[in-house]
Amino acid sequence: MKLSIRTSQQQSPGYTSLALGIAYTDGLLNENQISSACQLACDAFQRSISSAIVSNNSRRQQAKRQTTSQETPEGTTLDEILEQILRQGSHPVGVSTLG
Repeated sequence: MKLSIRTSQQQSPGYTSLALGIAYTDGLLNENQISSACQLACDAFQRSISSAIVSNNSRRQQAKRQTTSQETPEGTTLDEILEQILRQGSHPVGVSTLG
C-alpha cells in the first residue's frame, strides 16, 4: 500500500488557504475512512482556531478596560462623568433684558 499526503498553504492579509491532498492505493482505505479522518482533522483545526479567537478577544477586551480605567481619574466611572455632563447641559439659560 502507498499513502501519499500533500499539503499546500497560501496566505495573504486576513486570508489563509490550506489544501490537503491524499492519495492511497491497494484498496486498504476507503472513502469513508478518509472522510472520517479528514473530518476529525477539520474539527480539531476549528477548535484550535476558535479557542485562539476567544483567547485573543478576551485579552484585547481586558487591555481596553485597563486603558480606560487608567485614563479616568480613580473613583470616577464613565457613568458618573456622563451624568455630570447631562446635568450641566440641562440647566436652563436665562435671558434677561434691560428695560
